[in-house]
Amino acid sequence: MLHFAASRLISALVTAVLVASLVFVSLRLIPGDPATSIAGPEATPGQIEHIRQSLRLDDPLVIQYGRFLADLGRLDFGTSIRNGQPVLAELKDRLPATLELTLSALLLVILVSIPLGSIAAIRRGSPFDHIARLATLVGVGMPVFWSGLLIAWLFAYELRLLPGSGRLDVMMRVEPITGFVIVDSLLRRQPDIALNALAHLVLPAVVLALPGLAIATSLMRGSLLQVLGNDYVRTARAKGLRERDVIVHHALKNALNPVVTLFGLQLVALLSGAILVENIFAWPGLGRYVFNALQVRDYPVVQGTVLLIALVYVAVNTIIDLAYAVLDPRIRLPASEVRP
Repeated sequence: MLHFAASRLISALVTAVLVASLVFVSLRLIPGDPATSIAGPEATPGQIEHIRQSLRLDDPLVIQYGRFLADLGRLDFGTSIRNGQPVLAELKDRLPATLELTLSALLLVILVSIPLGSIAAIRRGSPFDHIARLATLVGVGMPVFWSGLLIAWLFAYELRLLPGSGRLDVMMRVEPITGFVIVDSLLRRQPDIALNALAHLVLPAVVLALPGLAIATSLMRGSLLQVLGNDYVRTARAKGLRERDVIVHHALKNALNPVVTLFGLQLVALLSGAILVENIFAWPGLGRYVFNALQVRDYPVVQGTVLLIALVYVAVNTIIDLAYAVLDPRIRLPASEVRP
């Protein structure tokens, strides 16, 4: 087990370095110059060159890359070109907002997809099943930016049922403890602020959850249908067990295995999708942060944000691999030693 865990951790480390290198190279291939963006349209070539030298952007790429890896080894994500602030500190400030949105969307996916997919499988061929399948196709096929704009326009600006931007109303403030506004307002006994934060969270969380909700519902339906056709389910029915007991105690637990794996991967997908959603709803998280940084070619900010998301992805995959190895010892063995 230790050998398996060590190999997975080494693989995760190599993957993180490769991702960091790919991000570094990709950003340099994007047309544009950070010095020109910072200097402004009326700057002289001399002023632009002075900014480029002060930011050490005129160094050869090999030297910039070596400096980038050295800083990364010290967990130094660099300094923002735009405002001169440490990137890591700004990531820490904005990460709670993104996690609050992402975890809310993931919770919504879990709470809705499991019962929805299960009912669709149990009532296979019924009108409910057809509607659920159609809804999942629409959810998967509709781009987030389109569904986000549509939902924001309808519920925030036409019907005025829910707020359409920000985490709180302009005049509301809460002293941070954890960085999660809802949690902090409850800890400070400010239920009115908690309700206001929850109202602001609903629309972006729903928009962010829609693609993952559609995928998880479809997977849950297919997994349960496959399990319901197994021999042990038919045996349970032949023993006279109630259909509810057969589904809950025999079929559902086994059908959840691939869906639970998907939930782990969905966390990273939601973090990536939050970039668009945060900009649509003016949510002050990592998504808006990296989007604004892209406008001025703020390399350290973009590198740090993308690398953070990549590290979360690698960590989640590593945890899933280790969890599977604990549950199924065959996974730890080389392929030649696994008996059919």
